[in-house]
Amino acid sequence: MKIPVYVITGFLGEGKTTFLNKILKDSAVRTLLIQFESGEEEISFKINLSIMKIKKKDFEGEGNDIAYYIYEKLKEIKPNEIWIEWNGIVKFSVLYELFLNPSLYKACFLKKVIHIASARNFENLILKIGGAVTEQLSNCDILVIRNADKRSDFQRIKRMIHSINASSKIFKMEEDKNIYKHIFHRGNNQIERFLLGILLFILAYILFIPFLIKINIPINLILTMFLSVLLESIPFLLIGVLISSFIQIFISKETMEKRFPKKLGPGLLYAIIFGFLLPVCDCAAIPIFKSLIKKGIPIYVAITFMTASPIINPVVILSTYYAFNGDLLIVFTRLGLGIITSVLIGLAFYIFPTKEKPLSLGFDSTLCNCGCFDGTESVNTITSKIGLFLRHSQMEFFSVGKFLLIGAFASSIFQVVIKKSYFNSNSMVAVSLLIMMVLAFLFSLCSSSDAMIARSFGPIFPMSAIMGFLVFGPMIDIKNVILLSGSFSKKFILKMILIAFIICFLNVFLIGNFILGGIV
Repeated sequence: MKIPVYVITGFLGEGKTTFLNKILKDSAVRTLLIQFESGEEEISFKINLSIMKIKKKDFEGEGNDIAYYIYEKLKEIKPNEIWIEWNGIVKFSVLYELFLNPSLYKACFLKKVIHIASARNFENLILKIGGAVTEQLSNCDILVIRNADKRSDFQRIKRMIHSINASSKIFKMEEDKNIYKHIFHRGNNQIERFLLGILLFILAYILFIPFLIKINIPINLILTMFLSVLLESIPFLLIGVLISSFIQIFISKETMEKRFPKKLGPGLLYAIIFGFLLPVCDCAAIPIFKSLIKKGIPIYVAITFMTASPIINPVVILSTYYAFNGDLLIVFTRLGLGIITSVLIGLAFYIFPTKEKPLSLGFDSTLCNCGCFDGTESVNTITSKIGLFLRHSQMEFFSVGKFLLIGAFASSIFQVVIKKSYFNSNSMVAVSLLIMMVLAFLFSLCSSSDAMIARSFGPIFPMSAIMGFLVFGPMIDIKNVILLSGSFSKKFILKMILIAFIICFLNVFLIGNFILGGIV
């Protein structure tokens, strides 16, 4: 059986050793404590404890040497659990890569990462150090806040942390019992939660089906439509996630940044070309967008890339072709409107430039909950990159998968409840288009699978309205806004949403409706 590893992160003087003394003082199991950093305070508990100290200069040699020393120590003392006091100024990716070493990977696994932070220093550390802090926060399962005397301070810091890592559990240092419970609680991984959700859904179906049939709700028809759309969508979602994850892990942002010209014409052209060649998810497109701006690429070029890439790449083209039974008119209309709309959005920012800097002065939180941070490029061994690739793919699949479930179920209900004739009338084209664009924003679907959901709305809405769903949704939706909000000002985000919405609506209403007006 693998040995669980608990990691304590935080900067020097934040209270990591104090926390260890507090949480492990009554431990009855055989424990190995590995200190990559030790402050002024000493470890006070000695029973069942072995301490191994590793200095920062040891990282200057081969990482395999450190892994070998740890593995030999494991064979010697045979601990039940391992605790690590991590060095706050060493990249967390170094630790992650260390435990991907074959010998350690077979012997133990990273179970929980606990970050210790002081409320008095938290915001200053983020502003001064930035990436090193967000890297640790993005990987932590539990965050313990010291010196949070005022409730308002604690809530403010909590909001900041959740914009980086929405899944982390946050406690005050005084909440001993809750912290202890969450550290040693086994919990469910995403696959287990997914399977549990399916089981609960089946049980609910069995319990409530007689009642739903009695009140004339065609639940079996809804479920048939739901499963049909879902089963067709999942393969394309998986393909999109795998390709996007590969690009995120194996292709550095610098490779793309240096290719972008800064002049208007060539810049827009390159943005479209790279958008076609790089089928990236929001998790990758928005950090790339932000990075392009930081490197001095004009906003209008970067924003053209960000809005075009989720629509015009090969995976999306293939899924659209399949969803609409090989109808090339719909495929090329989506592709053409995606390019035209993206370029016009870019030109709008060129003609009406943003006066202030769009990047906020706060910390960088364009991170996804898969643990892929700005230092991903520093993980340079093939084994480590494959590990990150698999981790990113799994997390991204389940992250966007829940939006697919919601979208498929909602579209099934729409088909049963709403009459076809109402929204397909000529007088309702503009209203239908508005409704579908709003639904696209709310559903937050992955563009590699949204065509299946869009097609399921075919019996209700005209094709021009469905095209609005296919063009606007991948450009701006709720999850995009959340990712953008960590690094960009609210004014800039609002401007982007309004410009994208207006241009997309006009393009689809005038051009799309003209091309697709006869298709229902």
